[in-house]
Amino acid sequence: MFLGGAYALGVGLGVGLGLYGVVFLADGPRPAGVPLSYGLGLAVLGNTAAALLLRWLTGTRLGPMTVLIGWTPVVLLLASTRPEGDLMLRATASAYAFLLLGGLCPVVVTVLGRARRGLTALPPPR
Repeated sequence: MFLGGAYALGVGLGVGLGLYGVVFLADGPRPAGVPLSYGLGLAVLGNTAAALLLRWLTGTRLGPMTVLIGWTPVVLLLASTRPEGDLMLRATASAYAFLLLGGLCPVVVTVLGRARRGLTALPPPR
């Protein structure tokens, strides 16, 4: 039951991080005219921290990926146009970096971490 709750927490964190990341993507300071995005920082730091938390809670490789499972549909839904023409995630360099880095961070945490329980493709340490 704890494992299922941890997976549900991962999906919920992914949904929240995706929603807030897209909303705050255009906001941020502009030192020397270079825009820094709060949403991009949230995607990189938030997705990495949530994936690390889920890897620690679950001990499986699926744990960190639940963040991506919740994050991806929300971001893709907000990146698509509606019949009215509304669009929240425009085609900008920061939006592409948001999509790439936000999706890559949980994958990196999953690949670099060793599973403590469950099935793993890596041989046991000697």
